[in-house]
Amino acid sequence: MGTPKAGGPVMSDLTANSDHVPEGQRALRVADDSQTAEVEARRARQLRSPWLAAAAVMVVVAIAAVGVMVRGRSSPAGPAAATPFSDALIPGDSSKFVVDATYPDGTQVPVNSTFVKVWTLANVGKVDWHNRFLARMNPAADADGCQMPDRVPIGDTPPGDKVNISVEVTAPNHPGKCWVSWKMVDEHGQEYFPTRRPVYFLVNVTA
Repeated sequence: MGTPKAGGPVMSDLTANSDHVPEGQRALRVADDSQTAEVEARRARQLRSPWLAAAAVMVVVAIAAVGVMVRGRSSPAGPAAATPFSDALIPGDSSKFVVDATYPDGTQVPVNSTFVKVWTLANVGKVDWHNRFLARMNPAADADGCQMPDRVPIGDTPPGDKVNISVEVTAPNHPGKCWVSWKMVDEHGQEYFPTRRPVYFLVNVTA
């Protein structure tokens, strides 16, 4: 490379490089680059917009679903119909055990003896008792024990009254215990109070 003349312009290696761009063209290139960047950004925003919109819709749907679930738990469709408990075959019917009128539990009776067991029951409901019976529970289980009828009648009893129910019993021919339970039934054997405990008698048979 020659030595520049005195008083002439001095050009460095940088300004002499073929990449040198005049000031006007540099401004144009900056403007073009700026426009290109803006176009690219706008295109990116356009590409992102559908995804953002879809994501926003999904978020709204999820929140609405959670709200429905919460409302479903805290606000049921409606209160369940209240059904009062009743253990009676007939609404308003009710009974109450009063006393073992004869032969209380544990009474001793001789073998082969005959005695009359009596219970007292009260009609504490609102239904007249008519054509009712006390029936033995599991009568076949007592084949070797006390002997008695399978069922005995209950006299007609209006609400508020008491009734004595009697059964004649024959003790077995051997010592031991004799326990028999009974429940109130209609003429077809259907129980009036299915969930109630039965009445019973318990005697000790002695030699």
